[in-house]
Amino acid sequence: MTAPPTVATPAPVEKHCIVHVIDRAASGRLRTTEPVCSASRAEAGARAASSEMIGVHFEGAGYTGSSFTVVGDDCTGGWLDLNAAWINRVSSTLHGCPRIRHFNGYGLTGTNQTTMAPGANLGALNNLTNSIQYLP
Repeated sequence: MTAPPTVATPAPVEKHCIVHVIDRAASGRLRTTEPVCSASRAEAGARAASSEMIGVHFEGAGYTGSSFTVVGDDCTGGWLDLNAAWINRVSSTLHGCPRIRHFNGYGLTGTNQTTMAPGANLGALNNLTNSIQYLP
């Protein structure tokens, strides 16, 4: 009897996206550009080189996997709801701001977890984040 043929599982495709903060509403909600995505983190980082990074959010623990970078100059409580591609995917965050608060609800609602610079893995909110706030 012969063994069944093995089927190679394709490696997951990483996507590294970046948005730029362009304005802030009176509510504190950050208005951003549409995400621009690259296949490599280095290429995405080159797009942000002239701007300050306020947070990089990763799909995997330990700053691994796909990433979503927010650049701008707002570490004073500005916040955003994650776009559809990033809902419930964040596992770790690198900081440009001293504190970043992750919420499981939209509009800064629900359970939250604060991570401190330089960054951290999420615990209770691992893969449950829907909105994020950037704090001093």
